[in-house]
Amino acid sequence: MTTEKPEPVNVHAGELRQARRNFLVALEPVRPAVYRYCRRLTGTVWDAEDLLQETLVKGLAEASQRHEPIRNVQAWLIRIATNTWLDSLRRSGRISVQDFSEPGADLPDGDAADPLTSLAVESALGHVLLVLPPRERVCVVLKDVFSYSLAEIAEMLDTTTGAVKSALHRGRGTLAAAQAGLSVSDDDDSAAGSGTNATPPAGHPELLRRLADAFNSYDIDAMVSLFLTGGRTEVIGNVSETGHEEIRTGSMTHTFGPDAAELYRASVHSYDGEDVILLWERPKDSPDTPEVVADVVRLSCAHGEPLIAELRLYFFCPEVLAEVAGGLGLPFKTNGVSYF
Repeated sequence: MTTEKPEPVNVHAGELRQARRNFLVALEPVRPAVYRYCRRLTGTVWDAEDLLQETLVKGLAEASQRHEPIRNVQAWLIRIATNTWLDSLRRSGRISVQDFSEPGADLPDGDAADPLTSLAVESALGHVLLVLPPRERVCVVLKDVFSYSLAEIAEMLDTTTGAVKSALHRGRGTLAAAQAGLSVSDDDDSAAGSGTNATPPAGHPELLRRLADAFNSYDIDAMVSLFLTGGRTEVIGNVSETGHEEIRTGSMTHTFGPDAAELYRASVHSYDGEDVILLWERPKDSPDTPEVVADVVRLSCAHGEPLIAELRLYFFCPEVLAEVAGGLGLPFKTNGVSYF
């Protein structure tokens, strides 16, 4: 019996990329607020960007299947981000995330007054928010940082206003204790999304500096040689490449090849306990123009080998560029959200 081969599927990649670009550009007005929300949940710039990117991917899929228009885009994306973050915590197995529907979750109207109603949470406490268990953190950030109403938060989280009020009450109480310098429960939930960076593998600083040297000498062969055979680059939210040939002919040639319109210089900096490369840019046809930071580059080392397993470039991540370069007091530029 002969099995006929299926006809190849004709996927128009250009059309898909254009649809995706249109989606990202349409969301640009609300993107900073959604990033800021992700930042408050996760605690690090890198985890926040990962959560934002996953939120955008899910949002595009969901939007393509909706019949009715999305009336509050920011609230819709925040809801996706919240569920994505809570699901990742559940999957990790490090913590148990209490469901809003569990018995005892509701706090009826008229109960004891909130202990922290007047606190400007975001400006006053910053990273102290990370002591909160996941659902309390979500409610405190949505109410006290983004000023959503109890009803709006309940709708985002598929729960009751009483459950939101209860989580908010407990979260504010925990923050009040932290602000007063009292001990806060040190259970697993408190560490969720704390953003503590793992110690980089041995050889990470040296490998990063070798890559920066290759960038500065415009030696594409040397750049590629620092990768595993199956190494990967990702221009976050836009393009990924696997293997030496794709890396060579893709991002490395695009950035450092003879046809590039800009000149780049690499420098190594420490940010939030991690060494990263900053790429400084100026126009090739205007060498006297002051250079500015245009990209942030991170790498992951291969286990047991002094080679790059993955390179992550944040060129199209305006919030990351602003936070990292701005936090270091350096001039920077942002580049929109998409190549295409």
